[in-house]
Amino acid sequence: MSGYKLGKLSQQLSSVKEAFGTIDEPPFCSGTVPFSGLLFYRSIGGAGAVNFSSATEEELASLAGACQRATFGVEQKDVLDESYRKAGKMDPSEFATQFSVTPDMIDAIRDTLLQSRVDQGPIRVELYKLNVYGPGSFFKAHVDTPRDDKMFGSLVVVLPTVHEGGSLIFRHRGQEHTLDTAKAVDIEHEVSVVTSGYRVTLTYNLYFSELQTPRTAFGIMPKEDPLSGIKEALSALLDDEKFLPHGGFLGFGLSHKYPFNPQTTHLEHLLPRLKGSDADILKICDSLSLRTSLKAIYHHKFSFSTRKPSRYFLADDFIDLDSEMQVEYDIVDYLQHTYDGTRVYDPDGPASDSEAEQPIVWIKPLTKSNSFREAFVAFGNDATLDFAWGDVCLVAEVHALGKESDSESEHVSD
Repeated sequence: MSGYKLGKLSQQLSSVKEAFGTIDEPPFCSGTVPFSGLLFYRSIGGAGAVNFSSATEEELASLAGACQRATFGVEQKDVLDESYRKAGKMDPSEFATQFSVTPDMIDAIRDTLLQSRVDQGPIRVELYKLNVYGPGSFFKAHVDTPRDDKMFGSLVVVLPTVHEGGSLIFRHRGQEHTLDTAKAVDIEHEVSVVTSGYRVTLTYNLYFSELQTPRTAFGIMPKEDPLSGIKEALSALLDDEKFLPHGGFLGFGLSHKYPFNPQTTHLEHLLPRLKGSDADILKICDSLSLRTSLKAIYHHKFSFSTRKPSRYFLADDFIDLDSEMQVEYDIVDYLQHTYDGTRVYDPDGPASDSEAEQPIVWIKPLTKSNSFREAFVAFGNDATLDFAWGDVCLVAEVHALGKESDSESEHVSD
């Protein structure tokens, strides 16, 4: 197994990587719904109300005056900085709205943002804030902070008011979109400056619910599977006897950011919450009966030539290095000798000289979206503080020739 190189398969592998690179999903969805109801709110003078079918500038100004200055989250703290965000906010305890999120809206969000994971089960909707952006208000580019590890997105409802400016600008994977919409939680977005009028929004947090109930099946003919060509390309590569003949792994960097805490999160609980293209990759691997799971992949030092690690340690879950008293040698070697897991190497990097290492072929490269680091005490001549660097990624196991793969995947079925 040691020293496996891709050799003549490089071109075929490149084609597979390009195919997986075409998996695309909208990082948001948008639409319009009728609304002409009232919004009631508390104010210093008592109470107020706005009818959004005929809201006047004076009524909206009164609503804005009843708001507090909006903060934003930085490293789990609320920060007030009007050079970064200038807007008003009102908590749900301070207002009541006749607007309601309908099941049709939730189904549209589910089918667009979660795509192949539409069988995930119920989505819990929680009213989070009312925001008012008056003349000169804005919110610079930012990424929302998830409230817990079940939160996967936000729904922003822009109420019908006359205003100019205040466009919602999204940036994801090098592309920019400008609109008012529902969005995935990990998308960078900003609110441009409102030049006149008042922009009023309701924000709802979207959570996966623990309760799992099957969705009603309707008699609609399914569309042609857009993933079929990608599945066929990967299947052809796996069928080639020269590809990982002694077994190994396929690695997939994740496109979306997921909320996790290495001290408390179990990776198996994150797997059913994959969304968009990440969920599509899981679906493809499942369809090929590949044993697929999320892994914590640890590495230490980077290669100066490639700026990426050539040796990794794959773990089924996060490892608590704080509990270790001393690490006397390379962190990857230490993890291999101390914990259950697998030491892997990249066949595109330096050749392996160890029978204990297995090759991992990166179909999609690791991203910074789900990186983490853990401190530990390294012992050499002196004790020093050092760091193990890690990422969360999707890994599929490839069996050696002549060995049957398991028909059941490792992930939790809905």
